[in-house]
Amino acid sequence: SKIVVDESRRVLVGATFTGPDTQEMVHAATVAIVGAVPVERLWHAVPSFPTVSEVWLRLLEEYGL
Repeated sequence: SKIVVDESRRVLVGATFTGPDTQEMVHAATVAIVGAVPVERLWHAVPSFPTVSEVWLRLLEEYGL
C-alpha cells in the first residue's frame, strides 16, 4: 500500500492498496482526495470497528438479503 501527498498543500492526492478487503481504504482515500482533507486531520479519522460498511452488511443480512 502507498499514499501520495502533495507536500505543498499537505493533502492526499493518490493512494493504492493491495490485499483482500481493501475497498474501505479505497473509499476513505477517495473521500480524503476529493475533499482535499489535510493529512494532519486524517490522522484523527481512523475508523472504529466495526466499520459502517460492515454494520450495513449485517443489517442487510438480518433483513434477509
